[in-house]
Order: sequence, then C-alpha cells, then structure tokens
Amino acid sequence: MEVRGVTDTPTTGTAPTDEPDTDPLALLFPGQGSQAPGMGRRVFEHSGAAREVFAEASEYTHLDIAAICFEGDADSLAETTYTQPAVVTTSIAIIAAMREKLHEVGQRVRPRLFGGHSLGLFSAAVAAEALTFRDALFMVLERSKLMSSFNSARPVGMASIIGLDAEAVRAICVDATLSPADRVDVANYNLDNQTVISGDLAALERGMERARAQQGKVIQLKVKVSSHTPLHVDQAQAFAQMIHEVPIADPQRPIVSNRSSELLRTGAELRLEFEQQLCSPVYWADNVRRMCREGVDTFVEVGPGHVLARMVKRISDSLITVSLDDAEVEPIPISILPAELAR
Repeated sequence: MEVRGVTDTPTTGTAPTDEPDTDPLALLFPGQGSQAPGMGRRVFEHSGAAREVFAEASEYTHLDIAAICFEGDADSLAETTYTQPAVVTTSIAIIAAMREKLHEVGQRVRPRLFGGHSLGLFSAAVAAEALTFRDALFMVLERSKLMSSFNSARPVGMASIIGLDAEAVRAICVDATLSPADRVDVANYNLDNQTVISGDLAALERGMERARAQQGKVIQLKVKVSSHTPLHVDQAQAFAQMIHEVPIADPQRPIVSNRSSELLRTGAELRLEFEQQLCSPVYWADNVRRMCREGVDTFVEVGPGHVLARMVKRISDSLITVSLDDAEVEPIPISILPAELAR
C-alpha cells in the first residue's frame, strides 16, 4: 500500500548539494519521551493520508498502533516496544497529513534540512526518502527490543538535569560512577543548561542527588530504558548487524547528525549514524546551531508534542518555531506555517 506523502521506495542517486531552491526551514522529528496518551488522534480523524499510515504500521507490526496511541495510558506508552513504533508512526502520519493538506491547496514546503532527536532520526530518514516507512518500522522494532531486553537484565534509567552546565554534569557523572557495572553518563546535551543523564539505576540516583545538591532541577524521565552512552556498545554492535541488509538511500536533503552535527548526505553516512546512535550522546543544541549556520531560521516540529520547538526557541528567541501538534481544531492548517514558506 502506498502512503501518500511518504515515498514507498527510497530514491537513489548522487548526494544532495546546496541548491538555492529550498526554504530556510528545517523539519524536526521528536524521539522517545514525546509520547502522550491520545497522540495522533486528531490527525487520524481529519486526514485520509494519516489513516493510511496508521493502517500500514498496524499491518506491518501486528500491533494495533492506533489503539496504543489513542487508548493507551502513560504507563503502557512508556513500554519501549510500544513507544518507539508509536512515536514514529504518529510523526509520519503528521507529515503525510501536512503534505496532503498542502497539495489540496497547491502549495508545498521545501525544507533545507531534516533533524531528529534520537529515535526521531528514523522519522527524519523516512521524510527525507532515505528509508521506506516499513524499513524504518523494522529498524525501530529491533532497536526497541534490544533496549528493552537490556533493561530487563540490568535496571537502568534516565533523568533530566536543568540549571547546570554540561561540564558540571559530566563531573557529577564521573563522581557518581563507581565501576563499569555501576555507571552513569551524559546522554543528551539538549541546551547549554539542560542535559539528560543515563545509566545504571543506582548510579543514576547518586547523580540525581549530586545534581540537587548543586541546586540543579532534576526530573527522572518516564522511560524504562537507557541509551546514548558507552553502556550500550554491545547493543549498538548488535543493531548494526540487524540492519546490515536494510537499504538506505541518499536523503533528498541532508539530515543533521546527532553525534557530530555534520550534514549526512549519503546513505552510507546515515547507516553509520544509526549504527553508532545507541552508544553516542545526542548533541541537540549543537545540531540546532549547525542548522542555523546553514541559513535555517524556521523550525517545524513534526510529531507528538512540542518539546523540540520549545528547545529551539530557548536556544535563540529570534528563531521561528512551529509545532504541528499544537493545532487545536483541524490538524495542519495552512495558517500554522509561515506564509512565505507555504508556496
């Protein structure tokens, strides 16, 4: 079944170049932690393209993705093997609905770059036509199983630290780590004063205590996994083997690397990013700054929630940010996009 707004087969060809026929806009896709009960319901009810995406996801995964998203409570949505395919499906449904709506009125957006936070990179790869939706679902299902099985054998968790700079948080992690089997590391550098730490539960709790002692605000995340640290080198290697045969094409426009903030222009570069992702930190603030250096001044978040749009605004108040999930009545109204970008 072909999903409108999402190419069913990746397009191969030469790596993209900095062509002038793009808008100063980046499409951003959120990751795990953005999920919420009821996510995607509004776009499902209003868009045929979105309903096709949900139907394809359910057919492929043998899970009722719509029921998981619309009827699941916060605890069930926190289960990684449900969370990851549900978030990716919701994101792809929203971009399919956006493209459907724009097509109806003879308009389009021409993003210069794509970005995704952690899991969101898989959605970005689908939107940039480097992955088929089904291949992305296969990858996130295998990824979620690896992450969930690790947690079942070794209690781990993640926590957000607000109000302390990255150097202070790194020092806290070093102090809270007692051994390779009892460690915590910085997983996400989201803002200059907002990081996420990840690791063994005992070490995580010590790190949280030390952050509070330094007047940091600490929020333990409602996820049942850890990720983006050296703790997961073995899982990253296993994932690389699992996706070895998955075809990954050159993206239609570059995708920004979470690990290095470099522009990923080829399928080979994107594959390496996916292979290394589980054991590498996400440098989100640097990702956004790189997009700005490429001339992007408008950031559109495509997926559940508005965490990324809010973080971009905190990085620079002069930037234009839009979350498509913030539409209150009809999803993806044209008015939610800056007029000069919908043409």
